[in-house]
Amino acid sequence: MSLGFEEKQFDGPYEVAGVDLRVDEELFKGVLYSPPEEFEKPYPLILYFHGFPQLFTLPEIVKKFRFLLDLGYAFLVFNFRGYKYCQGKVSIRSQVADGLQIVDFVKQMGEHGIFDLGNINLIGQDFGAYIATILCSKTELINKLALLNPIIDLKRHINDTNFKATLEYINKFLPGCVKGIENVESFIEMTKKELEMPEFQIDQALSNLKVNQLKIILGERDKVTPLSELDIIKTKSKIKPQVIQIEDMDHEFFTEEEIEVLHSELTKFLKS
Repeated sequence: MSLGFEEKQFDGPYEVAGVDLRVDEELFKGVLYSPPEEFEKPYPLILYFHGFPQLFTLPEIVKKFRFLLDLGYAFLVFNFRGYKYCQGKVSIRSQVADGLQIVDFVKQMGEHGIFDLGNINLIGQDFGAYIATILCSKTELINKLALLNPIIDLKRHINDTNFKATLEYINKFLPGCVKGIENVESFIEMTKKELEMPEFQIDQALSNLKVNQLKIILGERDKVTPLSELDIIKTKSKIKPQVIQIEDMDHEFFTEEEIEVLHSELTKFLKS
């Protein structure tokens, strides 16, 4: 584990530190933003788990959630192994292992008075929401879990005949963004085998959730995750979810109005 630069770095009023973590000798990188200096340590923390295929730089992701920094939260985001310049290959197993390593890092920082270990929260988006749900069945560290346009029925996507074409499109047009899917058929078969393992199944994770509160925000017209797929959360989750649908929105937050609703709902959730 390594943290920071030789000298303090700032992005406007926010102190910024690079974070390097390793799992199985493979490196994955993140960035930690601290809130403005008027807020005192230990900071409440927001972890963010990105989706697939993760096209944005980490500073671009932080910019979308900068309002949380102004509320006094620190913000920590990583590229999982197999994404961007991080070592390793993409898999459910590797991303869950990365998440557990991040949890250990947060605990260490909390023990040094950097983070408030009673106020650690997680935002997962798209495939990152699936990984976040699995992780929250394995740790009691997370206070509140927010799922944005979550992938719920991953098995449906993997078995969809169009999924192979989607991966081939990513390989062809998005070089360098995702590694480990050069052999598309092998990647799909590996993922199918992972989904046979109870620890990576969404219904098992939901029945073992250890968070205190759960919120789901998705588009009314989301074709990737239709509202009907949330039934498994309502029936399997130990935590009753609060579900917010954004009118006329599909699977991504694009318009100013959609982003404004997202900011408002996350603020209410975190401050409740």
